[in-house]
Amino acid sequence: MAEASTEHPARRRGPIGKTIELVLKIIGLLLFSAFMSVVIEWVGMAFFYDEPGYAHAESMMQTEIGYLSESLTGGDGMNEGAISSASETVSTVANFLFIDSGIVDNLQAVKTVSPDDGEIKAAVKRLVAGYYDYLMAAVYVLIMFLVRMAILFLSIPAFILFGIVGISDGLMQRDLRRWCGGNESGYVYHWAKRFSLPVLALAWILYLSIPNSIHPNFIITPFAVLFGLCLMVMTSKFKKYL
Repeated sequence: MAEASTEHPARRRGPIGKTIELVLKIIGLLLFSAFMSVVIEWVGMAFFYDEPGYAHAESMMQTEIGYLSESLTGGDGMNEGAISSASETVSTVANFLFIDSGIVDNLQAVKTVSPDDGEIKAAVKRLVAGYYDYLMAAVYVLIMFLVRMAILFLSIPAFILFGIVGISDGLMQRDLRRWCGGNESGYVYHWAKRFSLPVLALAWILYLSIPNSIHPNFIITPFAVLFGLCLMVMTSKFKKYL
């Protein structure tokens, strides 16, 4: 008699496991975008930008803060509460990470070599002084990263709105296809389903990593429309009968 197999089938992750996995993916996405933003800025400083030192990064940060405080309000005051909360949150986090923690003050102090410093300490200070502009550029880029994150969170309703419109239009097309005897296309359905979430991820990565200031509408609006189109195609090609 054959022995019973002791192997157990792979357990499917429950809601808690899927939630934890999603949160870890989002954190990884944000960390990757922040890292790419700093690397791209350093490469631009070394080879492409005409501005001296970290002036390019500082200028981008100021421009992005302007977008957060002015452009997204649309002049009607409807988003004033959300904009104010987002601005205060970004300011609090930036102060905590870079000002209250003493990072900026330490960078400014360390770059000056004192006669009382030992050889190792003096060598470290000279190294920091040589890369001071790059380190300050990283600070400004990370502050800009926080501002862009706030803008993306404020843009979530736009993605939801286009998603609802896409699903509504897709369901209407599905009903027309069902009553008119149209053909199903599982291939198109699965490809549209596969592209819906990567469209959201690409919008975040592109906007968070782009090396120049750009109005958020030029990134958010096309990707929100594309997200709605993916949902529209997915729902319109869903099988006619459950």
